[in-house]
Amino acid sequence: MFGDIDIKTEIVNGTCPTCTCPTLLVSITRDHYRCVTCGTDLKQHVNGKISYIPHISDPKKVTFEAPKNLE
Repeated sequence: MFGDIDIKTEIVNGTCPTCTCPTLLVSITRDHYRCVTCGTDLKQHVNGKISYIPHISDPKKVTFEAPKNLE
């Protein structure tokens, strides 16, 4: 049906920055992962180390709030 398509999925352990749970992250594409706990899409950036930050599809909907446990 799709011809010769080579699909490779990677599953890694990590801590989701959105739900803060230790979880599995499943690769959607080469540099995008999805948290299996909360479903957040994450983008992988490599700048000397690998860190996962949430992928933002609409920057106008971003809000910045301090964590409640720091008060």
